[in-house]
Amino acid sequence: MEDLWENVKKLLKNKDFADYAKDFDRRPLIELANNMNGPRMKLIHWSTLAEIQRIPHSKENLTVDALEGINKYGAEICEIFMVSHRWLRPRLNSSDSHPDSIDNEKAKAINEFSKWRQEWVKLNHDIVPEIFYWIDFCCIDQYDLESAIPLLPVWVACCERFLRIETPDYSERAWCRLEPLLSYVFQFANHHTIIHSDFKYSSTNFHYGKKIRALILDPMDGKSTDQADLERIKPIVDLAKNIQIKNNREKVNFGLTTIKCFQL
Repeated sequence: MEDLWENVKKLLKNKDFADYAKDFDRRPLIELANNMNGPRMKLIHWSTLAEIQRIPHSKENLTVDALEGINKYGAEICEIFMVSHRWLRPRLNSSDSHPDSIDNEKAKAINEFSKWRQEWVKLNHDIVPEIFYWIDFCCIDQYDLESAIPLLPVWVACCERFLRIETPDYSERAWCRLEPLLSYVFQFANHHTIIHSDFKYSSTNFHYGKKIRALILDPMDGKSTDQADLERIKPIVDLAKNIQIKNNREKVNFGLTTIKCFQL
């Protein structure tokens, strides 16, 4: 665990990593992440979520190896969204926790977003993208969380874009503060997309979203179901505060730094 964390810190400070992070093709970053002697990066394809209509557990093995999934379709038509969300059924016993509601409202919202995004890209770029999602519940081995936590900043960087599923207390949660922070520092896209769990796509009333600015807040001041999580994420927060991948983004000043968002 400690060796993996040291490898992550070295990688994030590496010039090659910074150069790769500036390109839409995330495969070079994913290859670097996969070569760190930790778990390989996994993604879930939009069609899988559409078919099963729920967010699957990692043990179901419904994800794909990230590189294999992108190579299947070609990087030029693939998009990778990290999904940032507040777990709706958190428990101290992780085996009893679930990120979604009983009626799978979050999965339904993601499926509606897939339709919206494909329509948006078709209208603006005349292609229909193959969308992959990185969702913690299915893309991290839920029985080996300790091996995955050090890789979180790298996996965020490997995602091209960032989808926030906001609940009323989203910005109060430590993990929901950490993920936007990592996105601001490491991701290719210069904005986030925000939806809520009742989001619906409409082809007859298509909208591009309302542009707003969202604050980057200190994760260490956020709430957590398991207080031990704050100690787990502290090294990641400290690292993110002191790294500048993109020259056009200022270093983070919690409570003052903002990122552009499109709220659907």
